[in-house]
Amino acid sequence: MSRRTILKCVEDPGILELAEGLKVLSDPNRLRILCLLLRGERCVCEVERELGISQQLASHHLNVLKEAGFLASRRVGTSFYYTVVAGRLEGIMEVMRRYLGREGGGREEASRYCCGSETSAGAGRSGEDEARPRAAVSRAGVKTRGGGGR
Repeated sequence: MSRRTILKCVEDPGILELAEGLKVLSDPNRLRILCLLLRGERCVCEVERELGISQQLASHHLNVLKEAGFLASRRVGTSFYYTVVAGRLEGIMEVMRRYLGREGGGREEASRYCCGSETSAGAGRSGEDEARPRAAVSRAGVKTRGGGGR
């Protein structure tokens, strides 16, 4: 049996969390909402007014961010007020730092963490293939909403 190298980042569950979080944050309106809410709590009507979007669109994006754990809400009468859940955003940023490099550490430090390897027995791949990262999330595993795509 030959021994093959397994990259730490290939098996780290933090990669999947990062991918899911980045999918949620990839919408410009959601990033604008986070930017606004980082300055303090806002109701839906304030979000729609500040960003110049409809109430339905604001509510949709707020709910996506809330379901992903980026926001918390509270109800006052008929209004909902939203705030940023700091720990969730910091968690995503920490995983990104771990793989993309920390301030002052740069690429070499990230390479040691991400590409530090463990050797395991099994069917080996060629040396060139061992350095190539595998996809963390398959296209089939991506959650989509019905209705013709984006």
